[in-house]
Formats: sequence, structure tokens, C-alpha cells
Amino acid sequence: MSVLRIISHLRLTVKTKIWLAVTSIVLLFSFFVLFYLPVIQERSLLTNFNKDVQNHANTVALGVKIAMTEQNFQGVQTAMDFVKKDPLLQYVSLLQTDTSWNAAHTRYRIARTVFKTYPERKKINVDATSNDSTVVKRTSFNTPMMTGEIMLAFSTREIMQSKRQIRITSLFFSFLVFSIGIGIGFGLAKNISVPVLKLRDAATKVGRGDLTQRVQSTSRDEIGELGAAFNKMVTDLSTARHELEARTSELLTEQQKSDDLMAGLKRTLTDLRETQEQLIRQEKLASIGQLTKGLVDRLLNPLSYVSNFADVSTEILAECQELFAPGSYAADQQHMQTELLPLLAMIETNTSKIKEHSSSLTRIVRSMDKLLQVKANYFVEVDLNSFVDEQLLAYRNESDSAYQNVALQLIKGDNPESIVVRLVPTEMSTVLYSLLNNAMYAVHEKSLRYPDFQPMLTVVTVFQENGVEIQVHDNGAGIPAVEKEQLFSPFFTTKPTSKGTGLGLFISQDIARTHKRHITVETRQDVCTTFTINLPAAAAVAVS
Repeated sequence: MSVLRIISHLRLTVKTKIWLAVTSIVLLFSFFVLFYLPVIQERSLLTNFNKDVQNHANTVALGVKIAMTEQNFQGVQTAMDFVKKDPLLQYVSLLQTDTSWNAAHTRYRIARTVFKTYPERKKINVDATSNDSTVVKRTSFNTPMMTGEIMLAFSTREIMQSKRQIRITSLFFSFLVFSIGIGIGFGLAKNISVPVLKLRDAATKVGRGDLTQRVQSTSRDEIGELGAAFNKMVTDLSTARHELEARTSELLTEQQKSDDLMAGLKRTLTDLRETQEQLIRQEKLASIGQLTKGLVDRLLNPLSYVSNFADVSTEILAECQELFAPGSYAADQQHMQTELLPLLAMIETNTSKIKEHSSSLTRIVRSMDKLLQVKANYFVEVDLNSFVDEQLLAYRNESDSAYQNVALQLIKGDNPESIVVRLVPTEMSTVLYSLLNNAMYAVHEKSLRYPDFQPMLTVVTVFQENGVEIQVHDNGAGIPAVEKEQLFSPFFTTKPTSKGTGLGLFISQDIARTHKRHITVETRQDVCTTFTINLPAAAAVAVS
């Protein structure tokens, strides 16, 4: 594994790769010519020689069989003479085969004896087999007179000579191929490697910034085209450098102008930011001033009542003290009842008024505290119908006893599964409470003026593709157009000073804006009024 990793990290030049490719091809071809091809030819020669010897044995055996059958012993000699003239013949023998049984006649063996051989004095091994120098073939025959076989032995010297000749020829052709491969390798290295190296050196110098480099190539092949393309590239780079230097000079001039302009813009931006901050401060001061003025106006009115009733009560108490003074004519029981009791009744009335307006001051201060509190921003997914139903039940339990006779009904809209409502429950509860309280007050006041009037308050939920609506509808006296325009202004109220703070609708509209929507109102004088809380679907709610 380490050897393969080392080889993979070796850097091979083009010249080395050419030599590796040529050498590999030459070695493969040399192996084929020097080893594989001679082996194939030798096997073919040996196979053919074995077939020829076997055919000779078959021919001689056939001749001997015919002669023995005809009892022509001269014919046996003639058949054996068929192969005597072959220079490769070592011997030809006519063997007689006999079967010898044992005494129990249960087993036998075949015994071969030499009946006739050529050359006549040559000693024959009847069990001889083929080896590298001799090919031995046998062919058996059977006649009424004799059962035997012909055994031929031929020398393989010509085969060995042919093998040597094939190896010499293969070696010659291998050397010739190797020489041609070396020549081709030198040619390729010269025509490919040398131009590529020149091109590499020139490219290295160009990479260092020398754009005067050029390569000389006279060949018309791909390497020549590559050299021409390289020269053109260097020329184009040189031209581009001159153009870039000229453009850089222009850009430096433009950059200087841009820097001057940027400095001016920064100064202008600083001035604009200062102006914006001043405007924001002025706007905040104006808002605070408007809110403060409204708060002062709202607070001064009940404070004036409290102060006036307190002064009147003080004067009445002074009169009471005079009545109780020694020597006063009212000291007797009759004058005390006629003079003192009316004064005490006036003090009780004034105290009640002071308490009423003090409660109004308390509501205003609490409303201001709620307005200035940090709004909750934890949105949750709710079932709108269930949420409104729970709020109506809570309001009915907490509402004034005077409102208990007013019919309060919830009309639930169909909620598609694809619409999910996300809101801040505590904040939206405040909005619903404020709208319901205003509607209850309106229908209650109208019922006081018209004894036969049947007050009705209805809450409707409406589901749409892009959001939902909560509609609070009452059949009260309605709202005049002049008052409708100021309805959501801070400290504006249509109720008496002792009952309204003028902040309920203002806070409700502010809460609706945190839900990225608003509250609208539709009214008809002496007929009805409908407040609509418009809320987005869950996907459109952006939690701030």
C-alpha cells in the first residue's frame, strides 16, 4: 500500500511518460515474439510430428496384418521396409503379444516379445515410451496366425533444430522491434517533450511577469498549434497589461474625485442625521406635549371638582361650628333640625362628589400607567371562537350589576383548518373588555331614555383567507360624526368625566397595531355601532 502511495505522489514528466509507453509496448511485443510465439510454433511442430509417426505406425501395421493374413512373410518385410528410408527412423519392431495365465487361471498378463526388428541387431525395450529425443508410437493388429503390434521410434533432432531456429528468429525480431521502439521513443521525445519543456519554461517566465517570451515551433501538428496559441495569448496579455495600466491611471484619478465626493457625502449624511435626530426629538417632545396636555386637561377637571366641593364643604363646616357656638340661637333642638340637618346633607353630597371624582382620577392614572407599561409580545396560537367565548364569560362575571339585563350573544364563524390565529391573549383581552364596556354603556344609557327599548350586544367572529375579524355590535345611540373622527385620540371620551378616562380606545388601537392591524368603527346615529378588530392570519404576524 505504501509503494502505491509513493508511486501516486511521483511526478512524471511528459518525456518519462513517452518512454514508459513506448517501452511497455516494445516489451509486450518482444515477449510475444520471443516467448509466446515460439512456444506455439514448437507445440504445433511436435503435434504434427507425432501425427506423422503415428500414421507411419498405422501404415506398417496394416501392411503386416494383410501379409500375415495371406501368410505372405515377404510382405511383412515389405511393409516394414516402408519406413526404413526415413532418416529420422531409429528402429521399427514387430512385437508378438501373448497372454499368460496363472495356475488357477484367474489372472493373466500380456507378454511382448520381439519377432522382427530393424536394425536387426538393435536392442529394443518393448516398454519404451516417448521422450525429448525420441517419439515412440504403437499400432496393434490381430490375425489368425499372430497377435502383435508395430512399434516405431523416430528421432526429434529436426524438431530440436527447428526450435533453435525459431528462437534465433524470434530473438532477431525482438531485437529489431526493440531497436525500432527506441528510435520511435527518441523521435517522440524530441518532437513532443522538448517543445513542451520550452513551452513550460516560457509559461513560467510569463507567470513571473515577463511578457516578452515567445516559443519557436515549426511543426504543423497540435504542439505547433499550441505554441502559436501561447504566443497569441502572451501578445494579448501584453496588450491587456498596457490597457489595464492606462485604465488604472484613469481609475486612480476617478478614485481621488470619488474620495472627495465621499467626504462631502459623509459630511452631508452627518448633517442629515443630526437634523433627523432633532426632528425625532421634536416629534417626541410634541407627542409628549400633546399627551401631557391631554392628561393635564383630564386631570384638572376632576381636580377642580374635588377642590370646589372641598371648599364648599369647608364653608358648610364653618357654618355648623357657628351653630354650635355658645349663645347661638340654633343651639336649641328646633333650630338644630331646621338649620343643621340641611348643612350635613350638603356635606354628605359633597363628600360623595369628591369620592366620585377621586375615583375618576384613579382610573385616569391607572390607564396612564397601563399605557406606559411595556406591551407583552408573546404570541400564541389560539382557537378564536373559544378565546372570545371565554372572554365574554369573564366579562359577564365581572361587569356592573346594572348591565346584567343586557343580552350578550356570540355568533361564531366557521374556522377553516388552514387559518391559524396568533395573538397576545392578555393584550387582546384588554381590547375586548374595553369595547364591550363601551357598548354596554351605550345600550344602557339608551335604555334609560326609552323604557321600551330592548338592548342587544352581539360579538361576531369572521374568518377570511388573509385574516380574521372580531366584530362588537350594539344597538345603542350611535356616535356623532364629529366625535367619530376623534374617537381614538388620547383622553377623548363621550362619557361624563366621572365615568370615562378617554384612554380605553386609544390603548386598544395601540394594541391592535402591535398585531400589525387596526380597529375600525361603523355607526348610524340612534341605530347601532360596530367596532371591528382586524387581525392577520398566523403566517402574516410579525412578532416585534
